Amino acid sequence: MRLSPLPLLALLAVAGCDDDRPKQLPFAPVEVAPNELSAYVSVSDPNPAIGSQFTVRVRTLRGSAVGAVGSFTIRLGFDTTRLRFREAARSENGMVMANVAQPGLLIAAGASASGFANDELLVATFTALAGDAIQSLTLAVTELNSATFADQREQMRVLPGKFQDPKRLK
Repeated sequence: MRLSPLPLLALLAVAGCDDDRPKQLPFAPVEVAPNELSAYVSVSDPNPAIGSQFTVRVRTLRGSAVGAVGSFTIRLGFDTTRLRFREAARSENGMVMANVAQPGLLIAAGASASGFANDELLVATFTALAGDAIQSLTLAVTELNSATFADQREQMRVLPGKFQDPKRLK
């Protein structure tokens, strides 16, 4: 029995194709366990063109038994050959200060007497300097307290990866 080389050639042709479709990001989960708290990064554009500006948000996702974040310190790392920090927006729910403490590290700290009820901790604008720029973003949460001053770090976890900003769809 002789096998036709056509299926093998078709498989090689498909495997050799370069997928130029834009990368899509998942949406952030919409719920966590009642006593859990997650922090995550979302972006306004999952495929920013070189030279374009886009928005990066750091948000929390709270379980039903977790109060609003009252104060925090976060570290948003990025590759300076792929991204340039432009500015941080003002928060409507509290005071947030953000500085690039050293190249590639944006440190943001915030406080709100009533808590960050909308769960948005940081909104920052970046410029893409290279393709696949958002992949260099990393998040660490070094301080997280409720509006009643309870330490929330034990119940908090940083979600891996980046997520699509739901505000982009509105």
